[in-house]
Amino acid sequence: MPKDVMAVVVTYFPDSVPLRALVASLFRHVGTVVLVDNTPGESGLVRDLVEEYANDAHEIRCISFGENKGVASGLNAGIAEALRDGFDYVLLCDQDSLPAESMVEVLHDVAEHLRATGCRVGCVSPQYIDLITGKVAPFDVHIPGTIFYGRMAGDSAKPWAEIVMTITSGSLIPCSVFADVGVMRSDFFIDHVDTEWCHRVRHHGYSLYGTSEARLDHHLGGGSFKAWSFGWHTYTHYPSDRLYYRFRNFVRMLWLSHVSKRWKIRQCWYWLGCVYAYTLFSPGRLLNSKMIFRGILDGLRGRMGPL
Repeated sequence: MPKDVMAVVVTYFPDSVPLRALVASLFRHVGTVVLVDNTPGESGLVRDLVEEYANDAHEIRCISFGENKGVASGLNAGIAEALRDGFDYVLLCDQDSLPAESMVEVLHDVAEHLRATGCRVGCVSPQYIDLITGKVAPFDVHIPGTIFYGRMAGDSAKPWAEIVMTITSGSLIPCSVFADVGVMRSDFFIDHVDTEWCHRVRHHGYSLYGTSEARLDHHLGGGSFKAWSFGWHTYTHYPSDRLYYRFRNFVRMLWLSHVSKRWKIRQCWYWLGCVYAYTLFSPGRLLNSKMIFRGILDGLRGRMGPL
């Protein structure tokens, strides 16, 4: 068990079964877990978990905001704990993720090996298994001969591959990286928090890595729907408020100088397709349309923070 890793989990109205399973799994990998609770008031489940592990050999801490300050602020509060206590690494997790056996040890070994060979490691991430579809999510990578970037099958990064982007959950990050490039942007609140940070890390000369030797089961969205575009294609379903943040924060990233121009060009095409799909085919498309265009306008105006 790596003793230099602190796990940080941000919670918001968490469900009992997956959160208990996550905490139990993390304690097979790390000695300290910090639960940062965004639930308005207080989550009784989080409080109960802290009490249950009070006399355990492992350490569980709780930071309760009493309100929803967003994913970014929650992550930053946990990261601050790791920096203050001198941990070498922080493992970031969503409340509905579940690490596979030895995931943390594998990520830790990969990071240590790469750093020993002189690589500036920004983070190391596992392959992601979508618990809804059962599919392995691909890694975004640079492929020689491609104009923008391509995709590698999630189970093909053996023992690892340099990647362009990754999601927050399951990422093992050296604490020294935060001291150099900063933490998550709290004004993003939720969505694209990880994307912006990944661009910033790479802009500072660090590399991101993915490995198929480590696995994380994860909820990538909440259901799906189909949209027609020269054939039927599957899109992830999001509530209308999440669509607001996703579109607003993407538009805001178009103005950031550290975000790759090639990424901006490719993603503009992708998000135009999303506007088409969510406004014409998604459940609740009228409200979705309203929130999407509100998000785009606020992104152009620079209106950030919570909705």
